[in-house]
Amino acid sequence: MLAHVRETNVINLSVRYLFMVNEMSSDQKPLASFILSLLSGAFIIFAGVICSFYWDTDMPMSWMDGMMHGWEENMHMWNIGGMTFAMTVLGIVFGMIILVSAIMLYLSPTQHQLWGALIIAFSVISILSCMGGMGIGLILGIIGGILGILWKPQESKQSVHG
Repeated sequence: MLAHVRETNVINLSVRYLFMVNEMSSDQKPLASFILSLLSGAFIIFAGVICSFYWDTDMPMSWMDGMMHGWEENMHMWNIGGMTFAMTVLGIVFGMIILVSAIMLYLSPTQHQLWGALIIAFSVISILSCMGGMGIGLILGIIGGILGILWKPQESKQSVHG
């Protein structure tokens, strides 16, 4: 019986700790920046996954077939498949870094400038990998990062007793 009570107390304390994030209410967190940055990371990861469909340039209906028709035999010299693989991996990694930075921005708003700067930096760098999440991830990341850097917590309203 005593062991069950201890387990219940540990679980209750763990749940309380998870939901007690800096004891700030949701209006004291950079919510707009958080949402835009999450969307940015999602678009960049999505573009990386879409880019992974083109690893093999010998596919009959690949994008190289229509654009570079007649040059297929030279594509292997240019290592297009290897570049596509690198772009895919970088896109997914940069998107994950942006997602983690967005979550940390929400969980630790006292360091909002650091997380906002990381979101901007990796959003801009993601242009090298799958075109910054089709451009949408790049734009959302820059806006979300700027909002994260410029965010200031609202001052709490305290009633004056006279």
